[in-house]
Amino acid sequence: MNASVDTIDTAARRVDVSRSLDGRQYSLHYDHLVVAVGSVDDLSRYPGIAQHALKLKAYDGCLMARHQIIRMLELAEFETDPDERRRLLTFVIAGGNFGGVEVAGELAEYFPLLCRREFPLLQPDEIRIVIVHSGARLIPELQERHPRLVDYVEKQLARRPCIEVRRNARVAAATSSEIVLDSGEWIPSRTLISCTGSAPNPLLAQLPAARDERGRIITDTHLRVTEIPNVWSAGDCAAMPHPRGGVYPALFYYAYTGGLHIGRNILRSVAGAPPKRYTRAGLGEACAIGQRRAAGHLRGIELTGFPAWLLWRLLVLYYVPTWDRRVRTLLDWIVWPFVGRDMVSVDSEGRLMIRSVLYETGQAVVTQGDVGNTMYVIQSGEAEILVDGDEGPTCVGVLGPGDHFGEAAVFNNVRRTATVRARSRLQALELHRGDALSLKEAFATLGDVIGKAPVPKNPA
Repeated sequence: MNASVDTIDTAARRVDVSRSLDGRQYSLHYDHLVVAVGSVDDLSRYPGIAQHALKLKAYDGCLMARHQIIRMLELAEFETDPDERRRLLTFVIAGGNFGGVEVAGELAEYFPLLCRREFPLLQPDEIRIVIVHSGARLIPELQERHPRLVDYVEKQLARRPCIEVRRNARVAAATSSEIVLDSGEWIPSRTLISCTGSAPNPLLAQLPAARDERGRIITDTHLRVTEIPNVWSAGDCAAMPHPRGGVYPALFYYAYTGGLHIGRNILRSVAGAPPKRYTRAGLGEACAIGQRRAAGHLRGIELTGFPAWLLWRLLVLYYVPTWDRRVRTLLDWIVWPFVGRDMVSVDSEGRLMIRSVLYETGQAVVTQGDVGNTMYVIQSGEAEILVDGDEGPTCVGVLGPGDHFGEAAVFNNVRRTATVRARSRLQALELHRGDALSLKEAFATLGDVIGKAPVPKNPA
């Protein structure tokens, strides 16, 4: 991304942007403005989604998910603790929609190949893929008009021994080591992939336009924003009227063709011709479930199995924007069954100096005797300090917001001298040793504060 939009002034027909290189701001004046900012991941659905869930909406999120999955397999291969090994090899997917089912099917096909070719110390039956879905049936997008396709998908997933489905369930909270469901079930896992939905882009709040109940800009049948002259919108951020009633679903096909339609209408407007209505009926929908199988329909004609998978691949290839990318994509699809998937693990995330983490009641944040390379500052909630004794662990103090812990191990390079456990839902900032030492050296006052042990409250 080269720049980000800061403000939109429709009265002055001006957009202010800041370039990513150094934050320098530019003002761009427009004759016609196309608002196609899409949507953003909804980080408010449950506690811990922002800190611990993998999001697949953007390319960098997909790259991070790929790195996380490969890293879990690498760590599990030499893990001797059976509980931790099971935790590393359990992958939870929140959402049983198109995205969630496709991810589960792809992983179910991917993992046996990796175990056979790259990780011989892992067995495919050790891997669990858990889909957590709030409804009674998967893929609600197809349920109303094509229930037979949903039946096919559910039967195919039921035949995969590594896939488990939790229906009528929701993720209530997520931590770095467990996923908590609203039923009270705790699933030990270090990988949560969120496919639960999206929220309106915050940039839309700057536009004086009517929005629907989901926060999308309401357009007319020509894809114009009626309240604002010379402003158009399409894609996930727009409620585009469907000729049969309602609005078009937030799918790639309608965003792609909607953008093309807006471009043609702008050219017609410049030439003095009236705009045309957007009346795409849609080619169809498809859901790939791995092993060269899919379920979908082409203009209402239902297809399953290999024919549906082939149709899905052809449609994907058709909408790749340039011919050189189409050829590269096609060659990759042809080659990988013979040479295997690309196994290079690229950590695109990098390590943040400070990151936010969440722990549920009863979870241990640090454990006495462990090697300590992180310290924590509590943002909300309480934690109790436990020291092992002859009669078991004893609570010697309680920490609250603003307190920190773990500094002894970080600054003195010793093992943890106590266990710190969440007394309630605990949100904290995590600092790695190198970052904490750098902060201490750079800021003397801050170093004095974080280098000293806090004074805990007496346990109640």
